[in-house]
Amino acid sequence: MCRNSVVAVAVLAAACSGDPEKRKREHLANADAYMAQEKYAEAIIEYRNAIQQDNRFGDARYKLALAYLKANDGPRALEEAVRAADLLPGSVDAQIQAANLLIFAGRHADAQDRANAVLRRDPQDIRATVALGNALAGLRDLDGAVAQLEEAIRLDPTRAGSYTNLATLQLSAGRLKDAEVAYVEAVTKAPESVPSRLALAQFYWLTSRPLEAEPHLQLALRAKPRDVVANRFAAAFYRSTGHADKAEQYFRTAVDADGSSRARLALAEYYIGASRLPEATAVLEALVSDKEVGSSARVRLATIDYAAGRVEAATTAVDGILKAQPRYLEALLVKASILFDQKRFDDALARTNDAISVDPSSAPAHFARGRVLAAQNQSDEAKEAFSAVLRLNPRAAGAQVELSKLHLQAGAPAISVALAGAAVTSDPRRADARLILARGLLVRGEYAQAESVLNELLAALPQSATVHAQIGLLHLGKKETARAMTAFLRALELDPMEIEAINGVVALDVAAGRREEALGRLRALIDRAPSHAGLLALAGRTNLVISNFDDAEKLLTRAIQADPNALEAYSDLGQVHLGQGRVDEARRTFERRVERETRPVASLTMVALTYQMQNRTDEAQRAFERVLTFDPNAPVAANNLAWIYAENGGNLDVALQLAQTAHAATPDSAATADTLGWIYLKKELYALAIATLGRAVERDPKDPTFQYHLGLAYARSGDAQRARTRLEAALRLQPDFDGASDARRVLASL
Repeated sequence: MCRNSVVAVAVLAAACSGDPEKRKREHLANADAYMAQEKYAEAIIEYRNAIQQDNRFGDARYKLALAYLKANDGPRALEEAVRAADLLPGSVDAQIQAANLLIFAGRHADAQDRANAVLRRDPQDIRATVALGNALAGLRDLDGAVAQLEEAIRLDPTRAGSYTNLATLQLSAGRLKDAEVAYVEAVTKAPESVPSRLALAQFYWLTSRPLEAEPHLQLALRAKPRDVVANRFAAAFYRSTGHADKAEQYFRTAVDADGSSRARLALAEYYIGASRLPEATAVLEALVSDKEVGSSARVRLATIDYAAGRVEAATTAVDGILKAQPRYLEALLVKASILFDQKRFDDALARTNDAISVDPSSAPAHFARGRVLAAQNQSDEAKEAFSAVLRLNPRAAGAQVELSKLHLQAGAPAISVALAGAAVTSDPRRADARLILARGLLVRGEYAQAESVLNELLAALPQSATVHAQIGLLHLGKKETARAMTAFLRALELDPMEIEAINGVVALDVAAGRREEALGRLRALIDRAPSHAGLLALAGRTNLVISNFDDAEKLLTRAIQADPNALEAYSDLGQVHLGQGRVDEARRTFERRVERETRPVASLTMVALTYQMQNRTDEAQRAFERVLTFDPNAPVAANNLAWIYAENGGNLDVALQLAQTAHAATPDSAATADTLGWIYLKKELYALAIATLGRAVERDPKDPTFQYHLGLAYARSGDAQRARTRLEAALRLQPDFDGASDARRVLASL
């Protein structure tokens, strides 16, 4: 062994020969000193060094949990807190710390056990009583709840209002009652306790009882007027319950009491939310050089520039921040927002993905990603993004609204209504939530409920063109055409470009035979807004309806040029081409839409149908098979693919399964009943064939093919009389239908 190695071994041996008890205390003291200096990473290392000396060192584990909390590492904080509580069964602080972290992690039963253990020893312990209430209600700690509310406001800053959500209270009513008893008991035990008053106020707030919450909040503030958490709570409470004017004093008190840059940043955010931009700017400019929040202040100043139309200045500022700090979350999100507004969706999506890679638990990052994906018509991925937001922050009503819109677009009004209803519960004053709720109810034909929602909106927003347009749709659904026209025209007085109102008036004009009035209205509007994609698409669709194919083609082409993501315009243009007999061009147009969708069920079905029109069976088969990879229950694809398999030597069992799928999805369809019955006939299941083909004929007695198929089924089952009746009916309906020669042959053989 070389001399250096000998020295190293000697040093190591000396280090190992000391007193472990002394060393662990030294590490603990060092860690405590680092904590006092707010050097949390160094403190964590020292606490862990202490635990290496003594794995059952409960005090070190308790303090390590605190250090992890300061470092925003919740999972490790919970792990150490539980270990500390197990090692220190007599320590109330350790048990309460573990209980609160268990509540935050959603482990309410474990938290309840910890709180009860403290209360068995000391029934008067206020912290344990509050923790028990939190565990029973499934609530997070007060500071965490306020932080979530503040984040929800930042998440969707264009909206004001309550972001509370009963999703945090998913336990039974009985447990909520028990929780309320625990909170009230805590207040009774210590009427001057600010935490117990705030906990009870929070409980009432989150169970939609703000009038009961406010007195307890005010009593807490009376007891400790300069308490930072109480003032933050009050600011969030008043901002979210429609009294933003009252919130300012509490933001200011928090700043005066705390003096921290974080408190001043919160005040600036309040000013931004209240559109008091000069005051926000003054606060933020004073924070630009602050070590802790300077970058955040610069980002918010950039957003103010952007809101004021100073796009170049905002972009330059954000780009400068990102050049210095490429992984700065807030700057990435502002950059994504700027790119989104510029319709540079791919670049915006890349920035949101960067933000999520920086912090996968950032609700604003997932929300921004959802917005981009929705704009790109990537609905499934957008739903996943907004669902991720709600998992991270159940109070994010904006995500509920966006999810509601996506489900309504996807033809799932029941889910849409449920989500919109939850958003309305979160914020009763939120207009967009009520609008999407009304739309969902209209789609479901629930006119009375929709009317109630719209009347409330109209009372609150009498000058909203959008609300009047929805009222027009309500009357249209109820077949009250005169009242519908009145509502649509009122909407257009308020906003001549309200697209749903334009659509409603044009539809009523066309239905009443006033085609030239409808087309003249559209031409005048397009002269005013020649690049309005929605208006161009509507004009194109209107010309398609009246078979004015040349103008329809020109207008729909312009709509797609104005907005390449205007998916319905591709479909309408494809229909124009079909109406002109240009099947190849129609297919290419539908394929262009397919390229822009992640789940192109309808557009790919149209591609397959164009192949069928040209008897290109192999290509049609492949296209229908591809449709079913996106949606195994797509009825048109399943039905037509079943027919192709049955008529071209395919597996009849597979064909039968597909036909059954199609008919189950569309039980009132004569076409799917005919396909299913035809396959039963091929499999010589005559009783099933007759019953199923009979349903097809009942639903469409004027289709000669359905009559012919039923006649064949009777003939093969030996019922010549009924066979003759159906076959003769088929030939009377259309003497030259496809299959007429075989019908005559069978008739001759009977």
